[in-house]
Amino acid sequence: MVAARCERFPEGEAFIRTTAGIVLFVDGVAEVESPELVEALREVPDEFGISVEKPSEPPPPPPPAPAPEPEPEVVDGVPVERPAQSASKAAWIEWAASHGMDRDQADDLTKAELIELADQLAKE
Repeated sequence: MVAARCERFPEGEAFIRTTAGIVLFVDGVAEVESPELVEALREVPDEFGISVEKPSEPPPPPPPAPAPEPEPEVVDGVPVERPAQSASKAAWIEWAASHGMDRDQADDLTKAELIELADQLAKE
């Protein structure tokens, strides 16, 4: 749908005859669906002050939501893989405890320290 404006008749109803048919303007605006009528409005004499706006583009779809990070696989209560860096500190504590660290000691460390510890263990 395309909006057309008529400066000559800014108020009320006005019928404008074109080569493709009649267009009704209400308060200076007409909503035109037919491509033939849109083109015909462009040919109306300048004294009517007809302007045709480009059709508005629909807004782009929102980006897809990121997939939730899968929970680490656990075998006998022990996480098989290290948690993602974005995982909660609790997940990192659980992982450290499953690899032999005292749970209270792991709780005293920051998440960054737990990640650093995991990096060191991966190098060994």
